[in-house]
Amino acid sequence: MRKSLYLVLLLLFLLLLNACATSIKTTALVPARYHEAAVLKEVAVLPFDGRGGVEFATEIEGTLGSINIGDKQYFTLVERARLDRVMNELKFSQSGLVDETKAAQLGKMVGAKGIYTGRINKSDYVDKPYTEQRTVCVQRETKRDRKGNIVEGDCLSWRKYKVNCTERIVNFEFTPKLIEVETGRVAYSRTISKTTGAKACSDSSTPLPSVMELIGKAKDMAKAEFRRDIAPYYVNFEIVLMDSKDGIVSRDAENKFERALDYARSNRMDRACELWGESRILSPNAPSILYNLGICSEITGDLEKAYELYQKADREIGKPDDNITKALSRVGEQLKKQRLLKEQVGK
Repeated sequence: MRKSLYLVLLLLFLLLLNACATSIKTTALVPARYHEAAVLKEVAVLPFDGRGGVEFATEIEGTLGSINIGDKQYFTLVERARLDRVMNELKFSQSGLVDETKAAQLGKMVGAKGIYTGRINKSDYVDKPYTEQRTVCVQRETKRDRKGNIVEGDCLSWRKYKVNCTERIVNFEFTPKLIEVETGRVAYSRTISKTTGAKACSDSSTPLPSVMELIGKAKDMAKAEFRRDIAPYYVNFEIVLMDSKDGIVSRDAENKFERALDYARSNRMDRACELWGESRILSPNAPSILYNLGICSEITGDLEKAYELYQKADREIGKPDDNITKALSRVGEQLKKQRLLKEQVGK
């Protein structure tokens, strides 16, 4: 019994210790999922096939035009008026999909390196009726308070009843296609499908969202997926700092290390990194200092330096550590993708 209690208390202590660990939120730029699509940056958008395809092509054009990496617009779009003029001259259809050969011909005439077109496969909904059970009190205890006033007490009798409800499910699916103008081949194409929905009952305080509202939401989800396919995008993640003083061999280094943690807790990583750098001079082999400096390098984009510092921390600590293992895996993956990212952003 005592042993079980001890284990429970130890687990609670470890959970509390982990909950108190200092962490920072940071952002990293990762390459597009489809490299060939990401390197064709001068593009035009033709009408999509399917119901609402022409209007949706305009939305895709807006998505492409809104992508910025840093302070630069990622894609260069062919001006819509120029594209329409050439399409009219060539007697291209304004209402649907065109084949690869015609798209490549059009692309050469308007100076595009890639032509986007595609098809809306699905944009529909279904309403599913169902019921939910409610419970209401039909009789309450009556009693008097200290002043003699009659007040209601606990419920003595309950009644159950059902209300009519509706679940509205919306499906939106489209297949974008990117044609490389120079070769006429399809550089990117895949089907993207999104489903969303909502529920409401006869006694709900808010009405069931309209079909158009939910389709708009599903479209936004599909466009966000498409955006990650064809251009680099930012991901947010959280990194846990190390606060162990093991291996710190001087009081001055320890003071600087602790002050750095205080700055990090106040979202002042600039000053925290300076102090960890100073403490490393005084205590060059402390795993926590090396690891936290690795974080400093990682958040400033120096991935090779970050990986080197994480490796040193791993060697110095002399045993497996979850934070260091995660850091090595995370940065190792980023380093593998760095070449693709440089090609995509043009650095």
